[in-house]
Amino acid sequence: MASMRNDRARARARNLLATVYPVPDDVEFRRLRELAIDYIREAERLEAENRGREVESDEMVSAALDAVARDYFSRALLRAMSHRKR
Repeated sequence: MASMRNDRARARARNLLATVYPVPDDVEFRRLRELAIDYIREAERLEAENRGREVESDEMVSAALDAVARDYFSRALLRAMSHRKR
């Protein structure tokens, strides 16, 4: 049941984010997205390998994804500000 709530929360967050800041089609975005996907896959692989023994808490995974998102948005804002100055 908790998994369903997390999935719904992620979906809501993704939809809100998409409406506020649409996904750009640039190389940097794809690179950061791939890093996040790789991190999640590795965490899931390690968790499955240890048969349910939690390798990393959900909070640690969330913190890592937050760091990726902050990095992406700071770069996007800097890029947007540099385009405005031109």
